[in-house]
Amino acid sequence: MAEIYLNYQTIHIDELIGPRGKNQKSMRDLLPSQVYEYAAEDADITLRLKNKLEPELKKFECEKLFYDIEMPLMPVLAEMEMNGVCLDTESLKETSKVLTDRMNELEQRIYELAGEQFNIASPKQVGEILFDKLKIVEKAKKTKTGQYVTSEEVLQQLRNKHEIIADILEHRGLKKLIGTYIDALPKLINPRTGHIHTSFNQTITATGRLSSSDPNLQNIPIRGEDGKEIRKAFIPEPGCLFFSADYSQIELRVMAHLSQDENMVEVFREGKDLHAATAANIYKKDISEVTRDERTKSKRANFGIIYGITVFGLAERLDIPRDEAKMLIDGYFATFPQVHDYMEKSKEVARQEALLSVTPSMPRFRALPPTSSRWR
Repeated sequence: MAEIYLNYQTIHIDELIGPRGKNQKSMRDLLPSQVYEYAAEDADITLRLKNKLEPELKKFECEKLFYDIEMPLMPVLAEMEMNGVCLDTESLKETSKVLTDRMNELEQRIYELAGEQFNIASPKQVGEILFDKLKIVEKAKKTKTGQYVTSEEVLQQLRNKHEIIADILEHRGLKKLIGTYIDALPKLINPRTGHIHTSFNQTITATGRLSSSDPNLQNIPIRGEDGKEIRKAFIPEPGCLFFSADYSQIELRVMAHLSQDENMVEVFREGKDLHAATAANIYKKDISEVTRDERTKSKRANFGIIYGITVFGLAERLDIPRDEAKMLIDGYFATFPQVHDYMEKSKEVARQEALLSVTPSMPRFRALPPTSSRWR
């Protein structure tokens, strides 16, 4: 910020304690004579930035947001960071053993299918087995260095070609879960408090959401039974409970408001389950007869379609045939036709704005035309 707003290069902390790693020093290791300039500069630059940014808050009418929302949130986040979260290490040990055993079983099955032993963690060796020995596809994708591409994205596209691919993907997933979470999380417990303490960041994400770092507790897996086992290891304090609250289908409510689609608005007004209602229309059955699998497919379609997912993308995400994915998308737009109209209108406005933006004298952004007289 000093460089952007003040055209000033500050002393970087790496110059004092070295780059991140095992050999990085602590500020406690330094003499006051080595620290005072860095510390004084920190205070000085903060004040200068305050004087520069305060008028910007007024200019963009952000004072209420800053003083009434963001600043009062700081002590709340600080308290959350200091409290930390409990971890059931015994549960993680059990999960680690179960997943390691499963990973070893997969390893043996992969060797049998390949007809030889190889390093499953080596992209090079995996590529040679799949494409040179098993010849899963004729023209496999290669990198500039001539090595076969065996990324998850590529293997997902090929998983129906040979059963070994699904096993390799599952093996990779288990290895990541064990290494990144199950074995790593207990090492992050503070020995003094017995808790894991993350840092919550107010100003990192472009969307304005909070983010979590050192460690990132927002990317703990949740999909699948294995992910749920890891989440179970986060436990409340003795005598307490976790309370979970979330917006109900917020993006779809926003879409209902913007498009003013009568069918979607009606579903929300009547308090129905939108995903089940959509599935009922798509699969031509009563809402009470919709299966859990049909609702899940409908849910993923509902959220994917409003962000422009294609037939191919939906088929990949749900692991279903493209014909079924096309039926889901066509059925969705047949159920909510004004959503389709709104999305097409959005694309057209975007095209117009792209053309207008090349002319400096023209406004770069305009409000999307209302879809009805009730649009706000």
